[in-house]
Amino acid sequence: MSENNSEIPSGHEGLLVIGLFLVVFVMGADSFIISPLLPAIARSYQTTVEQAALAVTAYALGYAGGAPFFGPLGDYFDKKRLLASGVSLFLMGSVLCAIAPTLPILLGCRLIAGIGAALTLPNVWATIGTQFKGLRMQWVMGIVMAALSLSIAVGVPLGATVAQLSDWHMAFWASSIVGLVAAIVLLLLVPSMPMSNRGPLSYGQRFRELRRQTTVVSTLGITLIWMFGFYLIYTFLGTVLIQQFQLNTAQSGTIFIGYGLSNFGASFFGGWVMMRLGTLRSIVMTGLVSALCAVGLAFSETLPLLMGWLVVLAVNQGFGVTALSAHIVAHAGQSRSTAMAVNSSLLYLGLTLASLVGGVGYTTLGFRGLCLMAAITFGLAGCLADGLNWWADVGN
Repeated sequence: MSENNSEIPSGHEGLLVIGLFLVVFVMGADSFIISPLLPAIARSYQTTVEQAALAVTAYALGYAGGAPFFGPLGDYFDKKRLLASGVSLFLMGSVLCAIAPTLPILLGCRLIAGIGAALTLPNVWATIGTQFKGLRMQWVMGIVMAALSLSIAVGVPLGATVAQLSDWHMAFWASSIVGLVAAIVLLLLVPSMPMSNRGPLSYGQRFRELRRQTTVVSTLGITLIWMFGFYLIYTFLGTVLIQQFQLNTAQSGTIFIGYGLSNFGASFFGGWVMMRLGTLRSIVMTGLVSALCAVGLAFSETLPLLMGWLVVLAVNQGFGVTALSAHIVAHAGQSRSTAMAVNSSLLYLGLTLASLVGGVGYTTLGFRGLCLMAAITFGLAGCLADGLNWWADVGN
């Protein structure tokens, strides 16, 4: 286990970080790469695009439903075995998707891949918390979290390229190959992390232990509030770009790529920011600046102004979400896997709530109203983090 606080991992630890990065990237990209392939999938199975879109839903359901169930396993069993099992399940699902003869079988295979991701990703974050300590943990967390941002940036255009140049099945073969490389790296470099003296597995006990960790529970609550605000903007951004600024789908996709790359850069260097400000101060700062960005977006009448605010928002989201995850991992102790599984479920809950509230709000308040709602939630998240920071200072 790494105990020193030098900033950059070296030797086999660097390769371990690369392996974790690849795993997170391929599982994140799998959520986005399929979107441009839906028409081709629909033609292949002689069905509608709406029915083909259930492939996206199946993966999300597998992940969101599996995370709370599989998360506590990492607090009881060897994380290396769980990582290997999760990646293997994901690979099996991806390969089966590539050869699925019917749409129902494809949906079942997507569900399997989502369950594999649910078993893997919480244990990736928990592994970082176990293998790296202090400033090194924050640095590595930022690098690996950046993989999610990169998957957002390249997932959709990569899927579109595959759809144009080859058969849609190739997307799943490519996902399987990258996942296999990451799996080999992890098997070679991740040490065994057996848990001792944990007793029999009890989900009730795991969640009761987590509930007693006030700092972690509070940060999870901040995460839900934060992601609700973010998805209020992100979910309806494409609609605004097309309806208000008359962009076509390809042009709006380019803006999403720019957002994703800005977010990737911020996440990658998020560990550097946290090392200087601390996780809670990073959350406070980025939450308040994100609130300002949301107000700016609400009153952006020109495309360049909108894009400018989006870039600033992307950078702050990259810093802020990384800091939230790092703070949870740093304070969850032996409940890291459970905590990060709950964190993952809250991300999807934030998306679901934002879609429901935003769907009504967009028709009545418009995009400006949604941005102002998001500004309030970002500001609330920043203030709550400031309260946690004050409480931590008082406790010390």
